[in-house]
Amino acid sequence: MTQLSLIDPMLNGRGAAVEQVHYATAIYTRDPIVEDLLDRVNWPGAGRRLCDPSCGDGAFLGAALRRLMDVAPDISPADLLQQIEGWEFHPGAAAEARERVSSALIGHGWGSAEAQMTAKSMIRCADFLSERRETHEIDVIIGNPPYLRYANVPAILQEEYRELLPAHSCGDLLHSFLHACNTTLASGGEVALVTSDRWLFNESTARLRADLGQRLFIDHLVRLDATTAFYRPKRRERGQPPRIHPVSVVLRTSPRDLCQPLSTAAIYPGDPAPAAAGHACLGDVAEVRLAPWLGTTGVFVVDDAVARTLPAGSTVPAVDAKDFVNGTPVIRKHALVTRRDDPPAGPVLAHLDRTLHLMCERGRRDPHWLPPELFADRFDLSQPRLLIPRIAKGLRVLRLPPGILPINHELTVVESGRMTLDELENALMSDDCQAWIDARAPALENGYRSITTRLLRQLPVPG
Repeated sequence: MTQLSLIDPMLNGRGAAVEQVHYATAIYTRDPIVEDLLDRVNWPGAGRRLCDPSCGDGAFLGAALRRLMDVAPDISPADLLQQIEGWEFHPGAAAEARERVSSALIGHGWGSAEAQMTAKSMIRCADFLSERRETHEIDVIIGNPPYLRYANVPAILQEEYRELLPAHSCGDLLHSFLHACNTTLASGGEVALVTSDRWLFNESTARLRADLGQRLFIDHLVRLDATTAFYRPKRRERGQPPRIHPVSVVLRTSPRDLCQPLSTAAIYPGDPAPAAAGHACLGDVAEVRLAPWLGTTGVFVVDDAVARTLPAGSTVPAVDAKDFVNGTPVIRKHALVTRRDDPPAGPVLAHLDRTLHLMCERGRRDPHWLPPELFADRFDLSQPRLLIPRIAKGLRVLRLPPGILPINHELTVVESGRMTLDELENALMSDDCQAWIDARAPALENGYRSITTRLLRQLPVPG
């Protein structure tokens, strides 16, 4: 069933946009995570105000309310509403949150009508990003805000938010909520959230971190297990975790001992100790390059049978990480060698004429005998090198003999004079290097990580 087919056809405009965002982002936090975050903030406290800016079905509000009622069982409805509030722009979720709060109040002896009226006032069915207060007046902001790239946010909401929010907070809805929480938080306040991890270390969020860091410090940061942290993942089959890599984070305006500052610098949850003195970056002691991508298989990358039909010297053996067996490259593929100002031999042109229709659009070049990324005369195949898979469950190091072209954007390391290839290989296979990569490489699905040339060049190795 498609996303659009699940949205009420009677909705249009902003209502349909809200429904789409809710459908994409409505994953809710399990009680142990909720209780742990509440344990880490000053709540309840004398006159302190708590807000959940995207309360969903009210898990955080219900837990916060129970704690307040335990210490102030005779609190009046007016005082209660001065101390707890929630925002939720999806009407169905807001109704669920109000029902949770109403049930909790009835459980503390309130009458049904009074409980329902208070719950309705406590939880605003409104958009925190566009309708929130501008002044710094909330002491505790807690919850699990939505994570959704702006590219996937309906245009009507994108336009609305971009008029109200700074550009550095408009990459993801999470970024927008972090900015809004900061501008709403009172001096001495705390923000305790479940978030995805990318805002902490992506280069594109450096400005956001710097902006937040003018007021906020990290007091707590730990990774969560997506398979146990959430319930009701709306867009997934039962039991399937959401495709995010969550963290629990507490930010404070008043730093305590061991608080970590926020700045443009990347922050990696679970980061091991800094590299010891005497360690250099891999990019300073070796050449780190990205292997060329040659497009759709069957065009500029051919199998043995096709390679045998082409003139000698018109192909070179080619491998990616999948072609290694027990650490040894097995040649199954060959790359066509073509140059910009030198049309290839007739059989090569004939092969390209037969197969270029297979090439994906982004791989097509003019003249047509050029691959998506040129490598002839640019990629020195005379040297042995290390091949490091770009997508892997850890730092995997493979030895590649001379004469073989690495492809498909695998990472390659070639000695540059300061360390031998053996020394580089031994360093990269060390526990310290593995731990450093594990802490910093963005997590993907099923335990895999994304390792980039930038990250690999920064890797500390013995100098």
